Amino acid sequence: MSARWRVGLAALVVAGLVTGGCTTQPEPTPTPTPTVTSNSRTDVNAQPRDTLTQGGVVRLRLAHLPTQWNPWHPDAAGDADLATLSGPLSAPAFLLDAGGRATANPDVLTGTEVRHDGATRVTLFLDSRATWGDGAPVTAADWIATWRAMTGQVAGVAPVHADGWAGVAEVAAGASEWEVVVTYRGVEPDWAEPLVNGPLRAASVVDAAAFSWSAFDPANYAGPFTVAHADATQGVVTLDPNPAWWGDAPRLAHIVYRTLTDDAAPAAFRNNELDLLPVSTREVLQKVRPTTDAGVRQAPGGSGRVLRLSLDGFLADAAVRRALLLAIDRAGLSATDLSGVTDAVSVWSDPLVLPSQPGYVDQARATGLEHDAAASLAGLAEAGFVPTPGGVLMRSGQPLALTYHLAGDDPGAQATFAALASALAEVSIQLGETNGPADITPETQTVSAFPLAHLPVAAASDPGLSDYVTRIDTETDIVRRADQASQLARLLWQSVDTIPLYQTPELVAVRTGLANVGADGYATTTWEDVGWQA
Repeated sequence: MSARWRVGLAALVVAGLVTGGCTTQPEPTPTPTPTVTSNSRTDVNAQPRDTLTQGGVVRLRLAHLPTQWNPWHPDAAGDADLATLSGPLSAPAFLLDAGGRATANPDVLTGTEVRHDGATRVTLFLDSRATWGDGAPVTAADWIATWRAMTGQVAGVAPVHADGWAGVAEVAAGASEWEVVVTYRGVEPDWAEPLVNGPLRAASVVDAAAFSWSAFDPANYAGPFTVAHADATQGVVTLDPNPAWWGDAPRLAHIVYRTLTDDAAPAAFRNNELDLLPVSTREVLQKVRPTTDAGVRQAPGGSGRVLRLSLDGFLADAAVRRALLLAIDRAGLSATDLSGVTDAVSVWSDPLVLPSQPGYVDQARATGLEHDAAASLAGLAEAGFVPTPGGVLMRSGQPLALTYHLAGDDPGAQATFAALASALAEVSIQLGETNGPADITPETQTVSAFPLAHLPVAAASDPGLSDYVTRIDTETDIVRRADQASQLARLLWQSVDTIPLYQTPELVAVRTGLANVGADGYATTTWEDVGWQA
């Protein structure tokens, strides 16, 4: 289930940050133009809203009730429960599809006008019907105040989720209070990123005190639902249709949230006390799968599993890192990781975008750097490694032995380590485990819905990559930008600072008959359209 405030995704492992360094890059391998693929999709039981029952209740789970109700406040950073609550309470300015592409939300914007002339200038035409929960209109003043808050112009206010706002030079009213003119500092192909969530109310960002919401206040929200009841003692929050909502009337009569522990939630779903439950671990999946009158919906998630490589020791040599990549059967390793979870494994072979995102290219195929044990051995030989009678590879008197970070709190890590050690043994690379700093560290990387707005930081300062970064940052033609991104991704793939493995699936257990919600990738859940089939 995607919340409109996407603080996090229900994934199978804890999400990390996209990181990576760069070294001197080889020239791109000459190959035919690779096929651009995408497995962007949702699994939400999509149904026309008019065919759904009017009324009914959906029961959802929270781990805790929020103590900070402002999703932009630093105290709310990483609060997945507030993200879950905020979805039905909010109307974003732009809707995302499963691949992360943004289109104007017709309930908030009646249109947009975009010009790239030395700098990007976007005019937003606001729906004059839009109001905050107390009936006050949403106007250009709210957008201007939001820009000021997001760019550090309000003392004591330091919002989170401010991606993209640093590139906005000015926000001003247009011909009326229903027009907003957003001017960027330069040409900005990802101009929609800071605008997606819509504005904060101007009165809520005048100072630090106003910016902190210790309790729900309908005046600070504008969406199809509102909080009708919140009981901290019982741990229950009930949402009802918002009487100030100007769009299509919600199909549901109530959304009820209950606070449940991680251990109690699967049993509550199995006992028909919840209608939807994000599946966060293999153990939860096993507990909810036997449930009758329910199923597990699945879509590509917003993160992926990678092996982060140290750039010290033997792995300081890019040739050794490439040989390591060639030695690993990533498809087999991915299947091992996801055994018992899903058969639909999306092997990930592009350092910049996930397989479900537009512009994805299978860089392993494009470069020829994919599983090939013989080529791995040849590469190690060229790098100066010599086999000994005992089958150990040596260089400068040192055996080729690497370490793997095996975290005790990482489910399935032992099986992954065993599979990886077996694959590397085939090319005489020894792999040992450690719970400290290691040559190879498994991680989960989150990937933005606007991935090309978040290129690896080190790439901009790398002489072999900086030109690509500059062009990607300013290219507004979708096809040309995708081509530049593919070329950069190919160089990064050949550098092998990290080894992407697979895209993490999003799994959500959902009661049969609940429509228009579930596993939706990057897509926005339109809560007024969520309901029950007759």
